[in-house]
Amino acid sequence: FSFHQNGTSLSLFARDFVKTDSVQPEIWQALNPFYVIILTPVVMWVFAALARRGKAISTPRKIAIGMGLAGLAFLFMTVFSIINGYPSAEAFKDLPAAEAAALKTGPWVLFVLYFFLTVAELFISPLGLSFVSKVAPKHLQGLCQGLWLCATAVGNLLLWIGPLIYNAYPIWVAWTVFFSVCIISMGVMLGMVKWLE
Repeated sequence: FSFHQNGTSLSLFARDFVKTDSVQPEIWQALNPFYVIILTPVVMWVFAALARRGKAISTPRKIAIGMGLAGLAFLFMTVFSIINGYPSAEAFKDLPAAEAAALKTGPWVLFVLYFFLTVAELFISPLGLSFVSKVAPKHLQGLCQGLWLCATAVGNLLLWIGPLIYNAYPIWVAWTVFFSVCIISMGVMLGMVKWLE
C-alpha cells in the first residue's frame, strides 16, 4: 500500500509540487530502478560484511528494517510538507500561479525520497517470497507463496486511497498515513521476529 505509491501519489507530488518543467512527472519513477542498480551491490556487501563479523541480520529483521526505512521516507515527506505549508492538491490548483510557483520545490526532494524507498525495497522485496518458502511447511509452500502474492495484490488494490487523501487533505496527511502503515508493519514484523527466526 505505502510502498507502491510511485505511480500514484508520488507522481502527483512530482507534478504538483516539484519544479520539473523539463522532465515529465512520471519520469521521476526511473530513479527507483536506477537506485536499485546502483545500491544493490552496496546493500548486499553490507549484509555479507555483517555476516562475516558474526552479526548477520535475520530475514525477518531485514524486512522490519526495510519497513522502517520506508517509514523514514514518508516521515521526511510529512515534515517537509508541513514546513512548506503544502495544502491539498485540490487547494493547490486554486492558488494564483505566482503563489503556486513559489511553493514548488526542487527535484532534490524526489532524489532523497526515492533513495530511502529503494533501500527499503532492497531490504524487503528480494527477501519476502524467499522467506515465505523457507518458513512455510513443505505441504503448504505453494499456498503460503500465493498468500504472499495475494497480500501484495490487495495492497495494490488499495493504492487508490493515497491519491484520495492527497487530493482532499493537506498532503502531509497522506504522507502520515503511509508513514503510519510502514511503522505498524515494522512493529508487527518485530513482534513476530522470535517466532519467525
